[in-house]
Amino acid sequence: MLKSIILELTWVISASARSQLGRHAGIIDARQLSEATNYDFIVAGGGIAGLTVADRLTENPNITVLVIEYGPFDQREDGIMIPGAYFPVPYFWLPLMSTPQAALGGTSYLVPCGRVVGGGSVVNAMFFHRSDAALYDAWEELGATGWSWKNLLPYFKKSATFTPPDAEYAKERNITWDASVRGIDGPVQASYAPYDYPGSANFYNGATSIGIHPAEDPDNGNAKGIFRLQRSVDAKTQTRSSARVNRYDRNAARPNYHILSNTAVSRVVFEGTTAVGVEYLGTSNGTKQTVSARKEVILAAGSVHTPQILQLSGIGEAGALKTFGIESVSDLPGVGRNLQDHLVLKVNYNYTSNVFPNGGSLQSNTLYAAEQRALYDAGEPSAYDLTGTTGNLIIQLPLSNWTSNSSSIVAQAKHFDSAVILGNNPDSSVLHGYGKQRSIILDDIDISAVGGLSWNTGPETSLYMTRPFSRGSIRINSTSILDAPLIDYGTIMDPTDLEMLYAIYMKNRELMTAPDLAVLGPIETAPAPGLSDENEIKEKIKKVLMPSNAHQCCTAAMMQKEDGGVVDPENRVYGVERLSIVDASTWPIIVGGGPQASVYAGAEKAADVIKARHGIL
Repeated sequence: MLKSIILELTWVISASARSQLGRHAGIIDARQLSEATNYDFIVAGGGIAGLTVADRLTENPNITVLVIEYGPFDQREDGIMIPGAYFPVPYFWLPLMSTPQAALGGTSYLVPCGRVVGGGSVVNAMFFHRSDAALYDAWEELGATGWSWKNLLPYFKKSATFTPPDAEYAKERNITWDASVRGIDGPVQASYAPYDYPGSANFYNGATSIGIHPAEDPDNGNAKGIFRLQRSVDAKTQTRSSARVNRYDRNAARPNYHILSNTAVSRVVFEGTTAVGVEYLGTSNGTKQTVSARKEVILAAGSVHTPQILQLSGIGEAGALKTFGIESVSDLPGVGRNLQDHLVLKVNYNYTSNVFPNGGSLQSNTLYAAEQRALYDAGEPSAYDLTGTTGNLIIQLPLSNWTSNSSSIVAQAKHFDSAVILGNNPDSSVLHGYGKQRSIILDDIDISAVGGLSWNTGPETSLYMTRPFSRGSIRINSTSILDAPLIDYGTIMDPTDLEMLYAIYMKNRELMTAPDLAVLGPIETAPAPGLSDENEIKEKIKKVLMPSNAHQCCTAAMMQKEDGGVVDPENRVYGVERLSIVDASTWPIIVGGGPQASVYAGAEKAADVIKARHGIL
């Protein structure tokens, strides 16, 4: 109570100091800014991390924050807000393509990234899960001191409000959870869909019949087994709880919180090695301006564009930047290296005796779709409560639970040359840090989940390989922020990744022969129907796998500088002052499953670190 009274008084006392920002928070135009305009903090990137940090900093009315976001505000279209109408394409970066992937026949692939206020939380499939505790503990082992599972759990809880399902429904659908690890008053709304397809029972029973155990709660640090998918969906309205909604809209009355949309941060402005502001330009007119930051510049542009901004600002491998005429401010070879993502493989089936309705029915049956939309609009449980084309269950397992060949795969992985996998003559620090990562992955490969399997109860099964050994890179291709960087996923440059994906594929074949699923008559149509030869199957998999699940991360890693690190455990960029990074680019190693919950939690922690650094209550 005392804290709230103090904050209320400071709102009044600091009114004159805030007058230059206007009376109300909101969307501002670049014309409202001048060379003399300054804020306490400037956040480059208005996605999950950027909006979370801005939200927490502006809880103090004396602190002014400007968020600059490349994309627009969404218009609350059905395709964004209603799970079953999921169609976020207008808010992706298009076209954004990878470089030709050497191990995939020189094919280039789409790079899916959100370009909108709210970032990935506006365009993702809304899945909201934590990873195995061991994955976060690995961050700390790699140099991110204070970022272990134990350290992050309070921030996972702080970030969200979990609404439990109806007790009877939960019992019928085998939904269990541990209330002690769930958030009760955080901004993100998390819930389970109140609707399910009958085929979910076949999937659940089939999985348990082949020895896959249910997970009590994947959010308790043990995200293994079969479990119900949780979504960032408001249980009261059954609409998307995006960062735009939960981190900005709810604070629209704050006069110290501004967002400048449709604007690109082109570089960080330095005086010597001190960040003093940013240069920015409108994405339509290209006119450059600068705005000053009194306390700190915070990068949150995502794992593709944060390293691009760093490199354009003179932070990266000095020799590479020199070829573009960019003067080095801090020689950090790790900037843009260490790119990781999840491999995706779609396995399609025809079912001769599938039950109706199922995960394909909204798209194939107009009468059913109209009926379900009417129920949704009336606030009743409906197929529109589920993200379009998805189901409600997922399986996540360590390698030894996917295949009996785990020891052979591990032995093979130990003999690959790290330098060959990284390519481009990696700096010795980057190579050293990657060696540490490989050791940790190998140690944990039969402890933490390495992949997932989810059937939508209709024609599509999605397989995910979530623990890659391969590494990619982000490198600038010009001196303009408006030009896409060179995005190289480095997909399956370490063939161990293909071995793991193949193991998951074969486990899926086994699952489909379980009596509860076999009764539905599954007939594989892609990628390798009728094939039994391992090498032939792998070649088919290579032709159709996707290098990205829009889970790019780790390109400005929180590791020691001598291990190719870019930021220290307080999110500060090495070699400069008043510049920090708060998005998923700081992760040393990718998390399992959807990254959304981990980005929120990490940004919550980063906000506390930044506030402590500047003595902000």
